[in-house]
Amino acid sequence: MKLLKQINKALAYVIIIFIKIYQFTLSPDKSIFFLYLRGRVCAHHPHCSQYSINVLKRYGFWPGIFYAFDRVLHCTPSMTINYDPDHYKIVFFSSAPIGVPFLQELAKDKRFEVVGVVTQCDKPQWRGMETCENIIKTEAKKIFPNQNENFINTPTKLNPEKSEEGKEFHKRLTSKEPDFLVVIAYGKIIPENILDIAKIAPINVHGSILPKYRWASPIQSVFLNREKSSGITIMKMDKGMDTGDMIDIKQTKLHFDRTCKDLIERMKSEWPAFLNDTVRKFGKKVLGHKKQDDDKATYCSKIEKESWLIDPYKDSLEEIYNKYRAFFLRPKIYFIHNGKRVIIEELQRNEASYNEEKHTPLLNIQHATPRTVKTLKVKPEGKKPMDRDSFKNGYLK
Repeated sequence: MKLLKQINKALAYVIIIFIKIYQFTLSPDKSIFFLYLRGRVCAHHPHCSQYSINVLKRYGFWPGIFYAFDRVLHCTPSMTINYDPDHYKIVFFSSAPIGVPFLQELAKDKRFEVVGVVTQCDKPQWRGMETCENIIKTEAKKIFPNQNENFINTPTKLNPEKSEEGKEFHKRLTSKEPDFLVVIAYGKIIPENILDIAKIAPINVHGSILPKYRWASPIQSVFLNREKSSGITIMKMDKGMDTGDMIDIKQTKLHFDRTCKDLIERMKSEWPAFLNDTVRKFGKKVLGHKKQDDDKATYCSKIEKESWLIDPYKDSLEEIYNKYRAFFLRPKIYFIHNGKRVIIEELQRNEASYNEEKHTPLLNIQHATPRTVKTLKVKPEGKKPMDRDSFKNGYLK
């Protein structure tokens, strides 16, 4: 393997030597013999010969030679000026665990260079209210251990027109000259004057198939409304909230027994590579963008604590099961029994009988037959998880 890498590198430098000879002698944009043609022939920036040198240095002979030929084949006299770098500079915005695999994928992909990370500032967490740094900040330190102090940014105010902190943040971000801003679950509204810093586009990864489920809780909302499919939308950001033009969509089916955990695991494992490919295709103008149909838009609000509370004596099995799937990860649904919280740890429904008894309450639990509810495990406050019969015999008699 080491020998192959050395051969790949050596072949790349041989080709680079020939390209430099071409630049010096024959290139209409580089040669000393064609000074009057400079800037009048090649519409790409950087020029094709320099682009070829850059990709061979960055990627090696393979796939560098492929990228070089692809560029030359697409350079035609009719082309207008086109910014087309050998790799794209990215500033990554995120504050949630879901952003970690996307940052990792961008970091290891040579087609991109992460030049900055923006996340939320350290905050008190858990029962002890100890100050903890954001998970994206922690991960960025691991992935990029040798970066300078301006690499990770945790601004509390972003708008340069409203604060000195915003002005300084805008200045730092501008100095990085990013091609793309990539945003996933950042948690703050990014002002338009920050979005405009991107040379090509600010990109957002949205956790639903737009225009459905704009705003704060798209992943939970698809389960609350029992959608049969979901996915992510890669979109071009604008000053609105999830109103930007769509670039591409990755769709997946939501099976009856799947929860938000399953959907998020798929996002982590499959969709970071999809984001990378989509961003590059958009940069290369292989993909365009199209406007959303605002007439089909739906909106989901921020999830409040009351959303996790159920009434097993009144709420239907359908409503409870939808909430169970939506809030499976955090903090799980619960009900109050004799003044104490009882968490639903596991709830498996029988899909075949779902439509027959979906309006039946979960409790009166004595009448929830195995045909209707295959598995039910609950955890009373201060106790270990127990099955349906143990809870019925120990608490409901």
